[in-house]
Amino acid sequence: MRKLTAALLACVMLLSLLAPASLAAGPTTEAIVDAALEFLYAHEGNYGSINKNDNGALSVGKIQWHADRALSLVRSVVNSNPDNAKAILGDELYEEVLTAQSWADRVVDDEEAAALSALLTTAEGKAAQDSLATGDITGYIKRAKNLGLTDAAALVYFADLENQGGSGMSRRVASAAAETVGSFAAVTLSDLHRAALADSVAGKYPVRRGQAYDYCQSLGWSSPAQVHFPKVATYKQGQFTDVAANQWYTKNVAAAVEFGLMKGDSDGTFRPNGQVTIAEAITMAARIHSIYTTGSQNFSQAPGSKWYQVYLDYAYQKGIIGRNYYTCNVNQKATRAQFAEIFANALPADALAARNTVADNAIPDVSTSQSYAAAVYKLYRAGILTGGEDGAFRPQSNITRAEASAVAARMADTDNRMSITMK
Repeated sequence: MRKLTAALLACVMLLSLLAPASLAAGPTTEAIVDAALEFLYAHEGNYGSINKNDNGALSVGKIQWHADRALSLVRSVVNSNPDNAKAILGDELYEEVLTAQSWADRVVDDEEAAALSALLTTAEGKAAQDSLATGDITGYIKRAKNLGLTDAAALVYFADLENQGGSGMSRRVASAAAETVGSFAAVTLSDLHRAALADSVAGKYPVRRGQAYDYCQSLGWSSPAQVHFPKVATYKQGQFTDVAANQWYTKNVAAAVEFGLMKGDSDGTFRPNGQVTIAEAITMAARIHSIYTTGSQNFSQAPGSKWYQVYLDYAYQKGIIGRNYYTCNVNQKATRAQFAEIFANALPADALAARNTVADNAIPDVSTSQSYAAAVYKLYRAGILTGGEDGAFRPQSNITRAEASAVAARMADTDNRMSITMK
């Protein structure tokens, strides 16, 4: 018995020693650095890239080291093989590289660019760039972790921010994201991306930000985004004469109003059983998308245009709706299937991450062969939709304002989302 106990104890001790290596939590720092390098190498330059005048000074190499960073890199290559470097650069440029105090405003002509490119594509030039890039990205990741960022995908995104705009921009964006969600540790990739788009500098490059976001999202490392819209209005019980305190939808109506997503009529009613038009559904979805991506909903209606046109244009431009909804009669009542198709695109994938187990074809009246099925199953799995008591969705029924308020409340705050299992 003692031998058996000792053997079991030895096994437990062995497993405890092996656990950190075999059950590591998330990607390693090395993997994060490698992912950041892969993105930067694909979106910056190559070993011999020379930007002769990049906002007042040259940028060089695989991740486009700028100004004095470019000088430092080139000088290290020169020092690693002086004779070869002098033969490539010529006496004048060679001496400048060794003696210059700064390249803060140094631009180059075609001949100088060709010489620098030739130097940087030598074996010494490639080795120096690989070493410097790894060191730089490791430093970016370390600074992000020192701030308190923990989300692996967000760390990769942070590295691209810092490489593009320096430590001031990356820290400013991360701080803005942390202020919104409460702490640096709570910041997800989606939080950081939204803060970057709203930043006075990073926001000037939406295409690059979008490329970085899509790449980081594709890594599969990001935690599901926590959605908590700010409350911009106050709801007081009784402010709508047709919304009693004990109705199933009362809290949802209150939330939709407080988040600025729905309003009542001028006569003091909400019309909970009223049916929602396609235009109204698109308007709500556009508001949700705008608040999530920019923090506010600033829609400027063109004089003389239909009340919904600005929302329709926005939704089409942002990919929330396709041309079929852009050109249809938007004043007709929206079916529940149409409502789902519109709202499934109002938030990015990580903000609608699955929290529920809903097997394919588990919704009794929605076959996965239906054109709208992907949207419906996405929203069921995200806890936005639940269906009736039997889980049925009733796709061809029209959606009421009470039901729409429930969807709005759950889209705007993950704490309001529902937990279900449908196998």
